[in-house]
Amino acid sequence: MSSLNELTAVEVAQAIAKGEVTSEALVGACLDRIKDREPDVRAWAHIDPDAALTEARARDRVAPMGPLHGVPIGFKDIIETHDMPTAYGSDIYPGHRPVADAACVAMARAAGAVVLGKTVTTEFAFVNPGKTRNPHDLAHTPGGSSSGSAAGVADCMVPLALGTQTGGSVIRPASFCGVVGYKPTHGQLNYVGTKVLAASLDTLGAMSRSVADLALLRAALLGAPATVAGLESPPRLGLCRTPWWDRADPASHAAVQNAAETATKTGAVVREVTLPSAFAALESANQTIMFYEGRRSLAYEFDHHADKLSARLKTSIPPDLDISFDDYRAAILHARQCRDDLDGVMEGVDALIVPSAVGEAPLGFESTGDATFNRPWTTIGAPCVTLPGNRGANGLPVGVQVVARPYDDEGLLSVATWLETAFTPA
Repeated sequence: MSSLNELTAVEVAQAIAKGEVTSEALVGACLDRIKDREPDVRAWAHIDPDAALTEARARDRVAPMGPLHGVPIGFKDIIETHDMPTAYGSDIYPGHRPVADAACVAMARAAGAVVLGKTVTTEFAFVNPGKTRNPHDLAHTPGGSSSGSAAGVADCMVPLALGTQTGGSVIRPASFCGVVGYKPTHGQLNYVGTKVLAASLDTLGAMSRSVADLALLRAALLGAPATVAGLESPPRLGLCRTPWWDRADPASHAAVQNAAETATKTGAVVREVTLPSAFAALESANQTIMFYEGRRSLAYEFDHHADKLSARLKTSIPPDLDISFDDYRAAILHARQCRDDLDGVMEGVDALIVPSAVGEAPLGFESTGDATFNRPWTTIGAPCVTLPGNRGANGLPVGVQVVARPYDDEGLLSVATWLETAFTPA
């Protein structure tokens, strides 16, 4: 049996339900791992071991409350918690205590989860990197903005962690850190109590070590089935090289090609799918929407605490930001049109296979990597999962991304589970 801190969320929930282990023991194992590795990985913005153990003991004293009963979870530090600081990755809000939990925190707790702590985010989940390192190689970025969530799950500090994506902030760090990442359909998971950057794009998501874990989370937050439905037959997949294919490195090309070949050998029907030329502009549309809405979302911070904002953030969305309302409206309408066009693109296929990122995690910490292969899907609100299993030239993880139609999240998880099994050596 794996060490307790290495179990998946499903394995944790099952072991607790069967009386094989206590939540206190599981949380203790995670805290031991954090004590050992946190000085190097730096995944956490806030940890209170005593509070986490107290919450775990409380779970052990009562009947199962829901699908996440006793499961330790990390929350990105733009997600508000009433009993822990929420600083939004900003020097403006050190020690800030919201008066209430975010909706996702409240629902996770109601389903029995134990909040282990708050994970590191970039400043307001935007451009300025945090302190977190990639657990596979501490000289490389873990990606961002959900840096700590990805690194914490990858380093077996916590089995499940929530993040957010406005550009590529769940899928890319999950790929860089070699874990499963899930960005749902835009708006599907409740965003109340989570710091907004760009409401048209911001999406709550999660990192885990198996696709099945994501179903547990959806059960807690949506009332969706707690298990992933199996496919009646192998999936129909579209190998989509995308208009940005040439920006990916050989490792990302190989990850997509390997996924297609493995799926074909396992019985899937795989065919080439080409995106309409209009999709090429989705990356710039994402930036237009993000910057325009972001400048307005942070109006208070700019007006009252500009001296505590990073130079990088102020340069990205300055007061004289040169994006007009007409530019913004055109970007929104373009995104809507491409979203409508996706049905035609995906006719006859259940999901697309595309790169998760340009390549493996870059060296250094000046940026969190390139979101080229994430922004378009975020902009049209399509659900995505990244699956680990490949390596780049430096031996770091490289994921492959699976994309479905908006609101076909359950179908996406079924396809992702099928692929996860196909990718796993017998």
